[in-house]
Amino acid sequence: MNRGDRDWATFYRSQSYWLDTLQGQLAPRPSLPGDASADVAIIGAGYTGLWTAWYLKHHAPHLDIALLEADIAGFGASGRNGGWCSAYLSGIDDWLDDPHTREAAIDLQRQLFATVDEVGRVACLENIDCHFDKSGHVSVAVNPSQLAREREWLAHWRALGFGEDDLRPLGAAEVARRVRIAGALGGHHMPHCAAIQPAALARGLARAVVARGVKLYERTPVTAWRDRTLETPHGALRAEVVLLATEGFTDSLHGLNRRLIPIHSMMIATEKLTPEEIDATGLKRRYTWNNGRHLVTYGQLTRDGRIAFGSRGRYYFRGARHTRFDRGDPLFGEIREELGTLFPVLRGKAITHQWGGPMGVSRDLRPAVVWDTATRSGWAGGYFGDGVGASNLAGRTLADLVLDRDTARRRTPWVNPPGSRSPPARRWEPEPLRWLAIAARYRVMGMADRAETAESPAAKRLNWLLENVFP
Repeated sequence: MNRGDRDWATFYRSQSYWLDTLQGQLAPRPSLPGDASADVAIIGAGYTGLWTAWYLKHHAPHLDIALLEADIAGFGASGRNGGWCSAYLSGIDDWLDDPHTREAAIDLQRQLFATVDEVGRVACLENIDCHFDKSGHVSVAVNPSQLAREREWLAHWRALGFGEDDLRPLGAAEVARRVRIAGALGGHHMPHCAAIQPAALARGLARAVVARGVKLYERTPVTAWRDRTLETPHGALRAEVVLLATEGFTDSLHGLNRRLIPIHSMMIATEKLTPEEIDATGLKRRYTWNNGRHLVTYGQLTRDGRIAFGSRGRYYFRGARHTRFDRGDPLFGEIREELGTLFPVLRGKAITHQWGGPMGVSRDLRPAVVWDTATRSGWAGGYFGDGVGASNLAGRTLADLVLDRDTARRRTPWVNPPGSRSPPARRWEPEPLRWLAIAARYRVMGMADRAETAESPAAKRLNWLLENVFP
């Protein structure tokens, strides 16, 4: 597809509210000019690739690093997500529950807590105005089943040694002092979370790594990966170290289909709220917030006074990836309806932006950081929607592994988990089994949410199905 710089910039701005409202240019940087070589090649200029490049250059400024991006830095989930820089990590509960990995998982969780501050520190150091606001996250239960899960989860984390400085239970009145969600019964506050403008962070990191000497080639898709050689339409790049950081776009690389499959997340942004509307929501600070649905929701008050709100979307047959959607897509209607349920004052509020895109999900539903000393290759990803903060820790850890730095980060359970390889080896099931199973789980999750809202006895049976048949 041939486009001028202005056409490309228009296309990229259409991908999300975050990209649309960025200051400055979104025209692609030059592509790989032909055959080349580097010390380190990184595939993908989202958060994982950018953070890895930043820390490699920080610890080893002499390294010649080439970063290859199929579109522009921040085009993928890094420029489309909910803007939560949080300490949550999908799959960590499995490691916390296992006596063999529990202590290492607790250490991993504490490293994730500290990661939120590390993101803010680097953003400040590099003069990246990503609207970083560490007011924390408020999780809200709006029916008895959600409240029971909240209390059980909090009790479990207390037993693991996490105190009120990490997770504070909230009663209904305490929730309302932070965010006035209709029907709130209680919840918790986690201070280790910042609301950010995610595309501003990604684009700012791209500028920072280029300023430190990283060669960032945009509009340069990798079509094949053979040993330490990466093939692109513009030439081949050979490197001593190859790192994969492609998340929801991983199966676009030849030979890597069914490794990290793309599951879509969908978002909307309202027009700017009036002072009276902001007061009615109770959001005097920029808390991130959600309710306790199985079909996860997430929201924040943006710095310019909008609500950015989203929900997990869908999986498309054969792992098709979509980054543009019809304005009338029914999923957007469901998200608007849910926002109006949470904040009745916002019913009918104009929606200025609707967008969505893929995130990467591994077969065991856990993220990983993998390094193979024999092949001098590695990868990180599979964050399942919790990648804004986790990608920073993953990038630091990949840098440690490449440079053979002895750090506590290397001894956590998501580093080289049993059976892992580089590039990723474990596959999802073939179609149509994969699509049927994922669609069935989403259907049961929706049924469980509706049953819990109605306080129906069926909720218990549906939750049993989710825990035992569709874990």
